[in-house]
Amino acid sequence: MPGKKLIVVFIALLIAGIGDCLAQNPWQQDSGEYLISPFVSHYRATSFRNREGERVAFNDDGIFYNYNPRVFFSLPLKGYKVNLFGSIPIFSNRFEDNNRSQSNIDLGDIELGARFHLKALKNHYLMGAVTGFIPAYNNNRLPYAGYGRYGLEARAILGGNSPWLGESNNFHRVELGLRQFFLAGPTQVRIYASQGLRVGGNFVFLGELDGIFSFSDESEFIENNLQLVADFNMVKAAINLGYEFTPNFSIYAGVFQDIHNRNSGIGSGFQLFSIIKIDKK
Repeated sequence: MPGKKLIVVFIALLIAGIGDCLAQNPWQQDSGEYLISPFVSHYRATSFRNREGERVAFNDDGIFYNYNPRVFFSLPLKGYKVNLFGSIPIFSNRFEDNNRSQSNIDLGDIELGARFHLKALKNHYLMGAVTGFIPAYNNNRLPYAGYGRYGLEARAILGGNSPWLGESNNFHRVELGLRQFFLAGPTQVRIYASQGLRVGGNFVFLGELDGIFSFSDESEFIENNLQLVADFNMVKAAINLGYEFTPNFSIYAGVFQDIHNRNSGIGSGFQLFSIIKIDKK
């Protein structure tokens, strides 16, 4: 599955929280604070792994490409206790083999949600989030941009730091979500884990694991329409390097690779994003 799985809300909030993990929940935007994160990724796959774990090349030297620019935003609704967030994506999908070439550019599933501060722990913060997914495309041209169904997700989030690595130069984050697409759409378990470390003053290393376990009666694998595959497993690993030009402006670049697949394309690619913080206090 392509860059649709690169959920920029995770990355943006991770970097936003690295500065001071002892403050009043730095993972949330407080009154007068706003966050914007432009993001783009590129994904490429030439094979898939079937249900038996065998790697199979696409027929006729087929290649699937995906470019996914999007903009993420987060803003306070009730101080840091409640944040509103959203993501507006565009998908540029292309599939070509020895016999055909198909391409499609369209909006994706617009994400709108609320994230809640639940509890402050010693070195961690417990949060919850509810997100709605709104299909903003028609699926009238291959390869499709998504399932074409509305969706809803509930997510538990634990973010914090490890004092033995330093009070303000590291962070980690673990998330568990359950996503349902309607009507008769797939049910997905979503997991995410990360570890970040500041080095050399303004540089930040960020490692990520992002997994999707999707369950559906629609079990067909469609090599030229990867974003329509509904029954699959996928775990992706990514590493990013960022540079903080100012406390309110950073740029990050990284690469990712699928490390576990079942009934899904085996892909890799790169991503580039920036973090822009606006403080009107």
